[in-house]
Amino acid sequence: MPTANEKFKECFEIFSTKAIDEEGTPNACKIHDAFGGMDGEHHNCLGCNFADSTTLISRYLEKNDELSDIQQDFTVYILLIYLLVERIEIVFDIIQLPDTYREKHFKVFQQIRKWANFIKHPKAFILTHHPEYDFENSGTVHDGQFSVIINEQFVEQFYKGHSDTADQKRQNKELYNRLKNKKDILVLFPDIAKLTDKLCYSYNKFVDLILTNDAYKEILNDETTISTYFENE
Repeated sequence: MPTANEKFKECFEIFSTKAIDEEGTPNACKIHDAFGGMDGEHHNCLGCNFADSTTLISRYLEKNDELSDIQQDFTVYILLIYLLVERIEIVFDIIQLPDTYREKHFKVFQQIRKWANFIKHPKAFILTHHPEYDFENSGTVHDGQFSVIINEQFVEQFYKGHSDTADQKRQNKELYNRLKNKKDILVLFPDIAKLTDKLCYSYNKFVDLILTNDAYKEILNDETTISTYFENE
């Protein structure tokens, strides 16, 4: 049965080898090459900013021997990788990356965002009594112990958000009825090692997308386009 420490150690090994090169440089630094390198008038901020995001995650995972509290440490980690996802999504919106491509190569972003929504906007979850916390593939069997298990499927159903106000109200009411004043609640976080592996794939796909697509490089180097995006945001 893996402990939280062991899971975070696994995450660190995955992230260190797949998001960072052998010299300890974040793969996002390659983005500088798309805009003429690190020096001179063509220095682009994206490479540095995404390298900073990578380093934040790496430094957190590096302390894996201290990360033993499932509730606290999984919560912080999910929010930390969510910050990276949000930054990448801004770039996708600027270049207007097609939804079909996002769905194919960046589906994990949706998973991370929904868990972050649960953490940031708990809604009726705050009406539960002393929930317990675990993670997928921990080896612990929970059959019949809990009245409600907040897992991947639960978060997908209640924390993805609806554009239709009536649908959102109905969903919130159902969530309220399921959670209000409930005991024996389990929050079952995702397997963060698997989540980290999928994140690294999408992270590297993002870097390659900028490096290899001349149209996207031109958009991201066009001050007028960038200015217009942020004015209209």
